[in-house]
Amino acid sequence: MASSDSNPKKLLPGDIWVISKGKYSDFDLSSIGDESKTDPVWEYRISELARYMLCPNPIVLKKKLIGCEVHKHMCISHQIFEKLKRLIPKNSKNKFKQNPIRPEVLLSGSKIISESLKDKHLESHIHNIQELLKPYDPIQKKLSELDPNHVSEIIGLCENVDGKHSLLNLRGSTEGKIHYIRSFILKNVDVIIERAHIANGLFEMGGFDFESYQTEKSYRVLKFFKDGKPRACVLNENNRVEYWIEDLKLLQHLHLLEQSLQTNSLLNDSFLLCTKGGAKPSKLFFNELNIEYSEANLPGIYRNVFRKYDIRVNEKNVLINSLKKSQFGIAFNYVPQSDSGGKKMFTHISVMHNLKALEPLKNYLPQLYAEINKKASVTEAGQYYLLDSITGCQNEQ
Repeated sequence: MASSDSNPKKLLPGDIWVISKGKYSDFDLSSIGDESKTDPVWEYRISELARYMLCPNPIVLKKKLIGCEVHKHMCISHQIFEKLKRLIPKNSKNKFKQNPIRPEVLLSGSKIISESLKDKHLESHIHNIQELLKPYDPIQKKLSELDPNHVSEIIGLCENVDGKHSLLNLRGSTEGKIHYIRSFILKNVDVIIERAHIANGLFEMGGFDFESYQTEKSYRVLKFFKDGKPRACVLNENNRVEYWIEDLKLLQHLHLLEQSLQTNSLLNDSFLLCTKGGAKPSKLFFNELNIEYSEANLPGIYRNVFRKYDIRVNEKNVLINSLKKSQFGIAFNYVPQSDSGGKKMFTHISVMHNLKALEPLKNYLPQLYAEINKKASVTEAGQYYLLDSITGCQNEQ
């Protein structure tokens, strides 16, 4: 279990945390099959949330099936065209191009009610009505009229938590795929993706069960050097390796997320809203930023500093220029519940700033530097502080 000396603050039930500060450990690496001599082992505690983000195993998402793409076999004339094209000299082929056969898109004609309604009784009632009306949905008739012999492929279409569409690859025969679409249209289906970390710095958060999150649960992470290279692993409850962390940069992301959750109340509140069932999580994105600031649009932390200290114009310019350097952003996308059930994506961005960017001001504005230094935390990611907090929503006017 997570203890008070391993986390940045005393935790209360429901508190969101990610990773503890590291400490030296006397853990015997031979117990996990590593007999080589190594530098002292460094140990962390991570939460259920961090364990999900680091795990390299596949995850399951729930998405609403709303239709499909129907890919037809080439017609005879198209087949003849392809054969003739092979007889044409290469330098003339661009004169004989034919538009590719586009798939037919079939979508449910029923209005989709999302899981974003605050009134769950109303949501359940509407879904029951939809189920009764499903046999009369126009897509059912179109699917029943499809000739499997003329269909080369059927790909499902799902609605994401943000209302956008994504593809769902289906297995089995054409008849089986048609039956699947007809049976599960407008229902939540399982979509499997390789892992939570889907791209560089981008995490799919829809696979984590926020509502079952337990603050008190924690897991050990060991980091050490072997053959001069850093290695890290997550242990299970029996202190055996559950999985190895292939990309150690992810640990730096976790440290920055931890710091951001402790210093940015808006970001923290958005995570807590998901744990209470008041919102559906979507994506979490870590990336470098280059936001341009000016004296007219300074972040709040520096507006206060400018009022507090007598800063000359040239010093202000140096300071403002330093703010756009060494920025790192943490963006969390989620969809809150609404009275109408509409899906509007909200985004909270924490702009973290590396203190090293302020080094040129250390001798000129020592008091300012010292004040900002107090707000910065030293982690493996560097010495960062919360520079700015930005909130926005989809279709905002």
